[in-house]
Formats: sequence, C-alpha cells, structure tokens
Amino acid sequence: MVEDLVTLDGVGNAEDYCEEHSADIETEIERMGIALGIDWNDDYQVGQLAKEALDHAQDAVSQYTHDLTDYRQKAKVTLFGLAAMMMTIMAKSASKGIHTHGGIAWKAFSRALMRERGMLVSEPENPTHPESDTSLP
Repeated sequence: MVEDLVTLDGVGNAEDYCEEHSADIETEIERMGIALGIDWNDDYQVGQLAKEALDHAQDAVSQYTHDLTDYRQKAKVTLFGLAAMMMTIMAKSASKGIHTHGGIAWKAFSRALMRERGMLVSEPENPTHPESDTSLP
C-alpha cells in the first residue's frame, strides 16, 4: 500500500484514494490499540507509544522474532508499521494539496509522532500520567 503512494499522479481521484486508504489504516491502528490497551484520549500514553515507535521499532521486531506467540509484541510491530504508512500517506497527500486524516486514533497517534519528531511544538492538553512513568500497558 505504501508503495502505491509514491506518486498519486496516476490515481484518478487521489482524494478518494487517500480517504479510503486512511480509513483502512486507521481501522488497523484501532485494532492494534485494543490489543495493547491503548486509550487514544490519553495524551501521555499515546506520547510514550510514539516515542517507542520512533526510538525502538527495531527492538520490537527483534523481540517478536524471538517469541512469535507474543500477541502484544506482534501488535506493537504491526502498529509501528502502520504508523509509517499513516505518516507516508499524510505526507504524500499533503504534497498534492490533499488533507488526509482519520478519527481519534489516527489524530492522536499522528500528533504524538509529529510532536516526538519536533514537528509539532504544542504540548498535550491534559497529560494524565506523571512524567516519570514511562511504562506502556
């Protein structure tokens, strides 16, 4: 799917194409969030997940390959891949003047990923966990 987004020039209706693919990606993000117990309204928890996605994705893959029965690790690996797809579709569609977005999970995760990368400078509105707690569910 990401390879299809390298260019949107050959797509008849790029806006519908991006909307359809973003909906598919978000559905999978929501599913992985359920498996991991993610509350997409918890800015702190989502921020920690984004940090882990950006800093430790390779570690997650390595851990999963050592224990293929660990459904939580599989969900993390899948979620981190979906994050890459989400950010790619947003960037590629934006370059064509298309604003691609999703619902609560999409917006929360993309905002946290952008904040973690320094692309978004606003702080979470209501972090619900102390800064010293870096654990994910």
